Amino acid sequence: MEKAVNDIIYPNPTPPGVILEKNVCATMRDGIKIAVDIYKPSQEQGPRPVILAYSPFPKERIFESAKPAFYCAHGYVCVQATERGSGFNQGKFTMHGTQAAQDGYDLVEWIAGQPWCDGNVGMMGASGYGVMQWLTAPLNPPHLKALVVLATTDNYRGLCYPGGVLRKPFVLNLVSGFTQASLWPGPVSGKEMPMNIIAEILSHMEDGPFWWEHGGGWTRISEIKAPVLNIVNVPNRLHAIYHLRSYVDIKSPKKLIITPWTNENYQPWIFETTAFNMQILRWLDYWLKDINSGIMDEPEIAIYDNGTGKWRYENEYPLKRTAWQKFYLHSEVINQIPPLANEPPDSYENISLNTAMLTSYGIGTPAPAKPNYVTYLSLPLEDDMKVWGPVSFALYASTTEEVTSDWSFFIKMGEMVTEGVPLNPVTGQPEVKPEANDPFTPKNVQIWSWGSLKTKFREVDGNLSRPGLPWHSFQNPQQLKSLTTYEFQIELQPVFKTFKKGCRIWLKIASDDALYATLDSASRYVETPASGENNRIFIYHNAKYPSHLLLPVIPDAPEFTPVKPPLRDAVPGALRFTEIK
Repeated sequence: MEKAVNDIIYPNPTPPGVILEKNVCATMRDGIKIAVDIYKPSQEQGPRPVILAYSPFPKERIFESAKPAFYCAHGYVCVQATERGSGFNQGKFTMHGTQAAQDGYDLVEWIAGQPWCDGNVGMMGASGYGVMQWLTAPLNPPHLKALVVLATTDNYRGLCYPGGVLRKPFVLNLVSGFTQASLWPGPVSGKEMPMNIIAEILSHMEDGPFWWEHGGGWTRISEIKAPVLNIVNVPNRLHAIYHLRSYVDIKSPKKLIITPWTNENYQPWIFETTAFNMQILRWLDYWLKDINSGIMDEPEIAIYDNGTGKWRYENEYPLKRTAWQKFYLHSEVINQIPPLANEPPDSYENISLNTAMLTSYGIGTPAPAKPNYVTYLSLPLEDDMKVWGPVSFALYASTTEEVTSDWSFFIKMGEMVTEGVPLNPVTGQPEVKPEANDPFTPKNVQIWSWGSLKTKFREVDGNLSRPGLPWHSFQNPQQLKSLTTYEFQIELQPVFKTFKKGCRIWLKIASDDALYATLDSASRYVETPASGENNRIFIYHNAKYPSHLLLPVIPDAPEFTPVKPPLRDAVPGALRFTEIK
């Protein structure tokens, strides 16, 4: 802890009206010292409630957590902390492990005992800040009074191996960031070299005890006693599916906010938008200040519809009035008519297992001579169709491939507008595609849902599955036989969108994607970028094998109470505050 800190330049200057105390040491139960940054209101006297932001990210970078410029001005102290073994902290960095959770408990209790804290501590943040809440909160520190969280409850399925397929470019970037943060700013007395995170991730390509310890908050989420404000950003490639899946398992007081798509894949805008923070403030004031802000008198669920640009309250999630509708595949067509007995299959060639890998490295690859995927398109919708909730796809397929250990599927679903490009209903500006890496997505299609599955993990646990939410154990992989038809249940991103009359549903099926690597450490292939494109995938859609998309269509119902400000005003383009005035 002797490392000089005066020469460290923080990315955001301390905002007016706030006092920053840097690198204050909090001692954990085993004697390890964690350095925290404390942001206090300069004009406030006496102890105050505290918001803890705890993550594997550098505490000097306030990215996806409570902004002192906002919360200190409203009478809160903000504490930024990072995992042991990172930055100025002693100990060994282990990424979201049991030790990090225990340190989270100790940090909450250390904060509660400080003279500037009135004994009420909340936690707030997204992504890594949220994962640490899912791990810390089940330990139930006595002074933890509330959570504000946006994060996956499952690092295996949500972050690293969606559908059992390695999200290689993201994982390499994530691990590089974690490792750099743990080594920065250089030698610190009592700090050890970090865990070999990349080796651990790549060697655990199946779900199991490693993942249940390192970010498997879903296994203990029912034990949380602190009230939870759940914020889910949809669509979101990392967090949405498993945060929403776990929502029903939370037993403590809770609320759920489904936020808009605002042309940003990640969450910082939530913590920079005035309206959202005013809503969060109502939650914190209620639980940490004992102020009746009225928030607990409002319905439990608030959903933003990305098609209408409007908010609506509901009483539960998933919605009880959901009318599950199947959209069946036919040749180039998707509709609600079950397929005939003798419809022939569609097919495409499965490209080299390394083409997507090379693309992810930025190495140019020649355009394929013919499409390495199939697409389906509905007729124009006769009426508006509100789709709110989990989405899944039942796919019947076979392959000519003899070695199927890395055979995978990537599904994308979107809305094709009648003309031009998709526009945001609030701003009127063109929508940015959440998965912009795919050059084969038509310009008039906006992607709203996607999913992946490595076929050797096709086994589904019926006891843990729910409508639209097939549950794969991602254990006990099975090698599949060539030219044998199998059923694959593929979980897709949840959708909260009214598809407009006249628009069409668009669906794509492929076996590669530049954001993933189908090869993993259990592959039976050797990486050979020049390998030929000689394996054919068959997609079946007949009476025996009725491949179909399952959508949660919501019937109209009277609005029992309108959403009021501040939440009503949290829409794309809403006013953001800044750290510097």
